[in-house]
Amino acid sequence: MFFAIEGERNAVSAKLIQLLAPGRPRRLGRLGSGFVSLIAIATSAFFILLAFGFYVDRGIALDWFIGAILSIAFLTTTGNPARPTGHSIFSWAAALCSLVISVYFIIMQPAFDQLLPMIDDLSTVDRIAGIVLIALVLEATRRCIGFTLVAVVLAFLAYGVFGQYLSGAFWHRPLSLDEVLYQIVYTTNGVFGPALGVAALLVFAFVAFGTLLDIAGGGDFFFDLANSLVGRQIGGPAKVAVVSSGLYGSISGSPTADVVTTGSFTIPLMIRTGLTPTYAGAVEAVASTGGALLPPVMGSAAFLMADFTGIPYSAIVIAAVVPALLYYMSVFLAVDYRSRNSGLTPLATADTPSVFRVVRRDWYYFVPIVILIWFVLTEDRPSFSAALALASLVPIVCWRLRKPAAIGKALVRALDDGTRRMTGIGVACAVAGLVVGTLAMTDLTGKISSALFILASGSGLLTLIITTVIVIVLGMGMPTPAVYELAAVLAAPALLALDIPMLQAHLFIVYFASMSAITPPIAVAAFAAATIANANPIKIGMQCCRLAIIAFLIPFVFIYNPALLLIGTVGQIVFGIACAVIAMPALVSAQEGYLFGPIGAVPRALLLAAGILLMIGQLIPAAIGSVILLAAGVWIWSRRRSRSQAATRDYNGQIST
Repeated sequence: MFFAIEGERNAVSAKLIQLLAPGRPRRLGRLGSGFVSLIAIATSAFFILLAFGFYVDRGIALDWFIGAILSIAFLTTTGNPARPTGHSIFSWAAALCSLVISVYFIIMQPAFDQLLPMIDDLSTVDRIAGIVLIALVLEATRRCIGFTLVAVVLAFLAYGVFGQYLSGAFWHRPLSLDEVLYQIVYTTNGVFGPALGVAALLVFAFVAFGTLLDIAGGGDFFFDLANSLVGRQIGGPAKVAVVSSGLYGSISGSPTADVVTTGSFTIPLMIRTGLTPTYAGAVEAVASTGGALLPPVMGSAAFLMADFTGIPYSAIVIAAVVPALLYYMSVFLAVDYRSRNSGLTPLATADTPSVFRVVRRDWYYFVPIVILIWFVLTEDRPSFSAALALASLVPIVCWRLRKPAAIGKALVRALDDGTRRMTGIGVACAVAGLVVGTLAMTDLTGKISSALFILASGSGLLTLIITTVIVIVLGMGMPTPAVYELAAVLAAPALLALDIPMLQAHLFIVYFASMSAITPPIAVAAFAAATIANANPIKIGMQCCRLAIIAFLIPFVFIYNPALLLIGTVGQIVFGIACAVIAMPALVSAQEGYLFGPIGAVPRALLLAAGILLMIGQLIPAAIGSVILLAAGVWIWSRRRSRSQAATRDYNGQIST
């Protein structure tokens, strides 16, 4: 009886998970594949031209973009994992409806630009088009991201409609249907707001660049370069995963794409050398997630931050360098200490290339990267920089493939794959716009920020902790751009009210929005790694959090130690970075219980205290931390020496006997 009930519960749970989960890729026939490719290639070509400087009205460009991504989403993704992957009449109907709505908005865009909110009335066709667009965005979100995000958006929309019936602080004035549609469809506060604009006009060019770089063999180059640097070391495959994922992720900006690209090589290699599938998947997921924090490209959230705050993208990139490097330092050290503590041995070096040979063979891959970095930092035109880097890849493709037919096929495939990779990002940005539009018309942002500030009782640290919890909770099932946009309007005002500078406050949110890719229960990077490692994604997510636990501290540090963002005098910056670099080995040793050998609870506690004090980056705490670090070192050395002497005495006693 018990087992029957338990079986029924498990069946119900499995069914519920299927209903909440996003759909799976659909098998397209020749007609469907050709139709999707036609839309994708035309869309990529259009937005690459815009990145080069061709002018098209912003509204018309976004109308085209949303029609393309919605139609592709419907045709390439099933309703949920249980649905068949074959032909679907509803998907075709939704896709065609998306294109019709897009064409209607493009034709009517000049008229919409002249509308005066709350003065001009919407026509019946405008109302129908707005309602249908909202429904299409929600359905595409359910397919591509899952019902969890749809439920969140519906809750906000319900507040916009029914909040007038509440009492107290969360009451808002009555809103008519026209007012709601104006805000979330016919202004730049909603679906066609900053998030969708950034995705189409900024992120698209970088995704196209990353796609062509991958097709041109860039992923193999980064893997070979990382392998030549650290492949011969203890725990080499895991270190290769960290380095190669960081290099590739800094260009792609997508944790999931990074896991799929580099993880297909590194995860099986790590498993073959003795690491468990769960740990191997976690290493790859954590390393890939850091790519969204590592310049020059970072992730889509960084572009949103530049648009949202008005801070130049080049300034964000420069400020993010040191925290990103500290992130990778903590992960690399954790992998190294775990490998040494587990007694892993280096791989055979016969197949490991030298750095000189890799660079001499594939030096030309540095050309587009240098172009990208140079123009991002000097011109501060991110999309144009990505377009130039993309153009510089074309000669590389020609050099590698040589045959005109193969070259043409590769370029067309890059255009096709570029739009397909943008589908999930575009849908996420569109649905986030629904929430942002609701927040704007109900002033819910100010109410939530005030509630956060009151809840934290004005405490800076407590406000940061609450903000972290909000971002992580939002990240359970939401893509990074949607997480950032919602957290930026909900939590950032509370941080700014504490006189935290805008750059630090929003970079704090960007950091944790990116880390949401590895936070359970719905950690997209962990799920991607689980499919390769053949392991439980929840266990991989938990292992990710343990592996990156020191990295979770870094945003708190740069709030109180802005030298890590290269803010301050030269002396302050050098001192702050030096303290952080010294603190990292201490903190990771405390985390892993290893420093030149296994260590016990007392030295781990001393190392933890020393690392925290050093990370503060101020003179007196750093001096105290240095003394504690020295004491921990003396403790470990003396205990190890006494054990060595005892072992020697035992060995000599056995010989004499």
